[in-house]
Parts: sequence; structure tokens; C-alpha cells
Amino acid sequence: MLQNSPSGFRRANISVAIREIAPTAALVRVYPERRSVTHLFESDFYLMLIDRRTEEEVARIVRRRFDKVADWRRAHDFYLPTETLYLTPEPHQNGYIPEDDHSFGLSLHRRIAIVGGER
Repeated sequence: MLQNSPSGFRRANISVAIREIAPTAALVRVYPERRSVTHLFESDFYLMLIDRRTEEEVARIVRRRFDKVADWRRAHDFYLPTETLYLTPEPHQNGYIPEDDHSFGLSLHRRIAIVGGER
């Protein structure tokens, strides 16, 4: 069983867990807890309209997986296709609004960790 396995978060499990909750999600933007918001984007770069409970569950999954490598006082983006965590661009940078540059702000210099191996 997954919960009894010491390697409970194998490579595909975090994306699978998120897609069980939000099947069309491509990117999860987890903001600091004080903002109490999480955004999910589809592969066409548009924001998904989801309920608050779904937002909270997806944020919990991402935070739990990257608890030791991310500074959750800042916003982070988790890109599901590559299972990579990035530091979210600042509001004045390309990628903060994903549809502006069609990159989701995914840049190597913002990469924090990849599931199955840290940076």
C-alpha cells in the first residue's frame, strides 16, 4: 500500500494524485499560506475554475512532497508533465501571467527540485 511504503512518493505519484483531483491540470501555483490561495492552470495556459477545497488539497500535496526543499514563504509552481518545482516569477516578470509568454515561467534558473531528485 502506498501509505505504508517508505518510498510512498515515487516519481509519478504526485502528478497522479493531483490529476485524480484536477484531471486537466498542467501547472499548480502554490502561494504562501498567508494568501490562502492556490491556482491551477490547464495546458492551454488558462486558469482552472475549481472550488476552495480542491485548491487546498492540491496545495497540501505539493507542499508535503517538497517540504524540505522549498521556502513556502514565496510562491512556487509545480509543473505536472515534468514533475518539477519552480520558484514563481515575480509579478513584473515574464511567466507570472502564464498566457503572456506561453512558458508558465518555467526557467532553469527558477528550478527548485524535480521529483525523484533534488536540484
